[in-house]
Amino acid sequence: MRDAHRAEADRLLVRAVEEEVRRAGGRVDGQVLLSRARGGLEEMERTAAEEYAAYTVALDETEAGRPSFGRRYAKEGSGTPLLVAAVAAVAATVADLSLGTGAATALGAGVAAGVVGAAATVVKVAGSHLPAAHHHAGAAGQPGGPEQLRLQWL
Repeated sequence: MRDAHRAEADRLLVRAVEEEVRRAGGRVDGQVLLSRARGGLEEMERTAAEEYAAYTVALDETEAGRPSFGRRYAKEGSGTPLLVAAVAAVAATVADLSLGTGAATALGAGVAAGVVGAAATVVKVAGSHLPAAHHHAGAAGQPGGPEQLRLQWL
């Protein structure tokens, strides 16, 4: 079992023990009950192995189909849009120099054009990434999705 999943199962055990102690009105020793539950965790893992396997497969498939922002940026934003931003920066600098503007001012205008172009690229990629991320998050809770399989395992 993955460490994060083991921690999640342990938190569920703690909550279940706390609920049992609450229902018993404090007549049950919570520490003893929790140690018994943790001792039986390996047996619980064996009985839920099939559900856990289905959950991890669905989780891995979902992660494989969902590109991170960095991967999406590398795919959509790193090529032509950044080249256009760089060309705009150089063009702004050259145009200002040819019109007689000082070198520092021309360079500042070129840098500003480049930064604005790069920022526009980031905004464009974020504009396509956020709806896709929301779609994937919504699909996770659908029947047969990772969230349903996680609940079955737990």
